[in-house]
Amino acid sequence: MRQYKNPRPKRKKRVRLRIGRVLIVLVVIIALIAGAGKLYNNMAVRAVNPNSKQDIIVEIPDGSSAKSIAKILKDKNLIRNKRVFVNQVENTGKAEKILAGKYKLSQNMDNKTIADKLVNGKIYQDGKKVTIPEGSLSSEIVDILVKNNLGDRDKFTKLFKSPDEFSSKFKFLKNSKITTLEGFLYPETYYIKKGASEKEIFTNMISEFEKNYNKYARDDAQKNKYDFYDTVIMASIVEKEAVNDSDRDIIAGIFYNRLDKNMRLQSDAVLQYGLPERKGRVLFKDLKVKSPYNLYLNNGLPPTPVASPGIKSLKAAANPKKTDYLYFVTNKDGTNSYSKTFKEHKQSADKYRQEMYGDQDKAKSKEN
Repeated sequence: MRQYKNPRPKRKKRVRLRIGRVLIVLVVIIALIAGAGKLYNNMAVRAVNPNSKQDIIVEIPDGSSAKSIAKILKDKNLIRNKRVFVNQVENTGKAEKILAGKYKLSQNMDNKTIADKLVNGKIYQDGKKVTIPEGSLSSEIVDILVKNNLGDRDKFTKLFKSPDEFSSKFKFLKNSKITTLEGFLYPETYYIKKGASEKEIFTNMISEFEKNYNKYARDDAQKNKYDFYDTVIMASIVEKEAVNDSDRDIIAGIFYNRLDKNMRLQSDAVLQYGLPERKGRVLFKDLKVKSPYNLYLNNGLPPTPVASPGIKSLKAAANPKKTDYLYFVTNKDGTNSYSKTFKEHKQSADKYRQEMYGDQDKAKSKEN
């Protein structure tokens, strides 16, 4: 009897071959698609026009999502593809770090450069640049603003004496002890837009104060159980008394030590604030002037800050260095001599006067 071979194994083999070919084709297609996608992605992250020299101003609103930012950039023709930009900033963790504001961008920037500028907050400033130095008095701040044609002196002065005008926005100004804005017009470089009102300018400065106080001083002041306004007053004194940053927390500690012992602060800087005009040197007759700012005659802190303190003075006032010192003298070279006793302090003070004024000091003493 003739036997026939079963043809099924051949059919199975052919099916396997076909499946294998299909899989190879699919793999090739997937590889081609992936390669094309990667190639497109590499192209899509590049600059729209590497040769462009034109600047484009873009404003990113507060609270913008990555998608809305991508749309803004695409509408300005600064990126090639919205989805690619969104994926790039989300995959690199930059999406949530983008800061609101105006930016000067260009078509010669690739996606990474644009994203880095938005994350680093390199904001384009198109207003008039005005710098308020640390330790400025309110009158000096107004002088700077008026000199730069940014407002009317009388309006600034009236607002300075009316903290209640700002208390709806800044709750800390509801404090009944606060009668002026002295100490709250934060020293910083500002870019003030043309047409900004006097109130808008002061509001911006107070906002900067609030932001920096909350960030650098609030927690330490609360931990040390310091009153808010007293901390700002102390910071202003430190700002005017300290020459070197390294001395700020020590000086603050000395003044707190004196307060704890019911000793008068005897600050020349505070005394100067209460005089009709600032002097190059406080004279002995000035120590007898009746003023709430004469801490040679009055106990405790002055009624208001005596300047606009910066970050370092705010930090020092909120977290002073603990020492046993009760006195200090600023030497001719800017360094300080610290003393625990009045005897030591007198020696340092006499040495300073001799170095600075020599025999003239004795003559001045007798005259005044």
